[in-house]
Amino acid sequence: MSTTTVPVSDNSTSQEDNRLAYAHGTVMAITWMVFASTGILFARYGRLLRIGSKRKVLGEFVWFQAHRLTLSVAAFSTLLGFFLVLAQATGSWVSLDDDGPYVVAHSILGIMIVGFALIQIWMALFRCHPISRFRFIFNWLHRSVGLLAFVLSIPTIFLIISTLTNYQSGLYIVMSIWTGWTVFIFGLFEILTYLNQRNSTSSSEHTYRTDREYELRPSSSISNNNTDSDQEDRFNQIKLILLGIYVVIAIALVIPFIILIWQQN
Repeated sequence: MSTTTVPVSDNSTSQEDNRLAYAHGTVMAITWMVFASTGILFARYGRLLRIGSKRKVLGEFVWFQAHRLTLSVAAFSTLLGFFLVLAQATGSWVSLDDDGPYVVAHSILGIMIVGFALIQIWMALFRCHPISRFRFIFNWLHRSVGLLAFVLSIPTIFLIISTLTNYQSGLYIVMSIWTGWTVFIFGLFEILTYLNQRNSTSSSEHTYRTDREYELRPSSSISNNNTDSDQEDRFNQIKLILLGIYVVIAIALVIPFIILIWQQN
């Protein structure tokens, strides 16, 4: 009787001990597979987005509200994920001998991403005014740090998948599909933006690439004639549809990913 009871108790304890690690994986997967990627898409390709005829929501541009919301959630949930895994490890750092090179590499990239998230929060809180002559420094630092953190998150996730014992192939498949889908949607937006610029006499869509803040541009510079306005309307609809599809598919992929995380021993 006792020989059957002890293993069950040990297994239950082991599963409970790993819950914080699973929660860490859950938070980080949602953060980088949904919120971070969506926020970057809005910032890079959504500068001219509007809802109906409105370009602003609660006094700010639609793209900025979406960008700020999604990436604020991403930054703070990254910190939450870090504290969860720190609690799981009771404050100790991983070691090469006990945990292996993949876990060590994962932890190094992970702490770099946490550092980038903190830098982004700090820069956002203390950014200079849009008309400041130093604004271009913030713009490039903000973009570079954010993009670097996002790019690093992909190998970081793949590294930890390689250390898991259950459903490893399934996790690889889901993550690979998401990576391919994300690369595809970014490439598609780049192509559509290029085509829109080439066909537009006002070349309005490329304004987001300049260092001067989009908010300061007069509305007359957005569209110079009815032809450009009609083209912009079509392009706006296409972007809204693509952004919606991207978010839906990202969520659809992150759900099985999380389920497989919680199926680990």
